[in-house]
Amino acid sequence: MAINNRVKIANDIELKDRLVAINRVTKVTKGGRTFSFSAIVVVGNEDGIIGWGLGKAGEVT
Repeated sequence: MAINNRVKIANDIELKDRLVAINRVTKVTKGGRTFSFSAIVVVGNEDGIIGWGLGKAGEVT
């Protein structure tokens, strides 16, 4: 089975993004609670091109 590795320029593709989930993580330490967030996002053109990403940060903007 061959895998087609085609590179397309992002300017030529109309992409839409969807936020799948945001997770708040709490770490309890001696000094108190530390909050952090993780998010999963799916991006695609609704015609077969799709990608996903997982990001982590200290705050949500």
